[in-house]
This record gives sequence, structure tokens and C-alpha cells, in this order.
Amino acid sequence: GLIGTFMGLAPGVGEDMGAWASYAAARQASKNKEEFGKGSVEGLVAAETGNNAAVPGALIPVLTLAVPGSAPAAVLLAAMIIHGIRPGPLIMIEFPDFVYSVVAMVFLATCAMAILGLLLTRPLLLVLRVTRERLMPIIFVLCTVGAFAITSRVFDVWVMVAFGVLGFILREMKYPMAPLILGIVLGDLMDKNLRRGLVLSDGDLAPFFNRPISIALWGSALLFVLVSMPVTRRWLGRLLGRGRRQRSTEGGA
Repeated sequence: GLIGTFMGLAPGVGEDMGAWASYAAARQASKNKEEFGKGSVEGLVAAETGNNAAVPGALIPVLTLAVPGSAPAAVLLAAMIIHGIRPGPLIMIEFPDFVYSVVAMVFLATCAMAILGLLLTRPLLLVLRVTRERLMPIIFVLCTVGAFAITSRVFDVWVMVAFGVLGFILREMKYPMAPLILGIVLGDLMDKNLRRGLVLSDGDLAPFFNRPISIALWGSALLFVLVSMPVTRRWLGRLLGRGRRQRSTEGGA
């Protein structure tokens, strides 16, 4: 939940990243990592918790900075502008009633979602009785309609089919899907923000590397990459094991 909230707070990240970050954290902390990707309850709970927690967090940059992190947040921002509500640092002073209304609606929506979830869990389980042969054609048709409806181009449908084939091949070869999906989700976001940053810096790449915030982000990214490497994990495991043995030896002495 905390991971999803912080991901929602980050401007421009959105709910999808909160779900995937929570899923990745749950997989790292789980003792049954091999069950993830095969219907693990831990993975489902973590992803949905992160996704739901990111929604209230995503409202904060919309209200205070006018920066939407997802499509629903962009719709809310557009509705606010249409009704003459100016998001920004002064929104609590200029439109306090609207802010409190949003907080109340989020609270009521959370309660309603919990109640509906408890009431509809058993009826929705009947969907699991539908055989894959009947369910997959329906999903394929809906995916095709959705891919075409976004931009009304047949090219997007072929892209969907190509990535579906790629996903099938990766699944058969036991490759994890999360990195591919994260790249697809964050690729467009990274491209837009890179262009925006280049416009603000007049095409100079130096601010991406020499600013304090940039250095901190690059350092964090490098640290995460190093920690995730098998060599680093083995080295940390040996180091922690050596420390435990030393403490046990001192305790026995």
C-alpha cells in the first residue's frame, strides 16, 4: 500500500507503476517466488493493493501541480479546468470545498469498493468455471476492439498481435513478463518527458546528469540494478552469512 501511494505521489507515474512496483516488491519478499506469474494470491493482492493505493496518491500532483499521472487523472484535470477550478499550490485557499469533496469521495469510493468486493467475490468466482476455449476468443475480440478504438488504426491491431506472439514465445521460454510490460508502459512516458526536458534545456543533455536531483535518481537506479544482479546477491549473502557466523561464535564464547 505504501509503495502504491508513493508511486501515485510521483508526478507522471500513474497507477500502473504502483501495481507493478508492489508486485515486484512482493515477489522479492516472498518465499514462494516460483508461484508468481501462475496465479499467486500474494502477487494478486500486492498488485491490486498497489493499484488501489496509487489512485488517491495520484490526485495530489493533479490538485497541487496540475500534473496528471494517468488517463483518469487527466480526465479529472480537464473537468476541473472546464468548471473554472484552477489546480495549483493555492487550491486549498481558493477552492477548499472542492478539495474536501474530493477527499470525501475517495473515502466513500474506498468503502464502497471494499463492500462490493466482499459481496461480489463469490458470484465473480463463477467466471473461473468458463473454459479457456470459450474465454480466449472473447478476450481476443475485446483486445482487438480496444486496440483499434484508441487511434482507429489497423496498425495498432497488428502491433497487438505481434506483442501477443512475442509474449507467448517469452512465456514458453520461461522469461518474466514484468520487464517487458514495464518497458511498454513507461516507454511512452519517458519519451514525452525526455522531449519536454530537452525543450526546457534548449537541447542540452547536461541537466540530466549534473543536477542534484538527477544525480540522486541516477545513483538510485544504479544501486537498484547492482542489488538485483545475481553476483551482488551472492556477495551480499556471503557477507551476511559471515556476519551471522561471527555473532554466533561471539555468543557461544
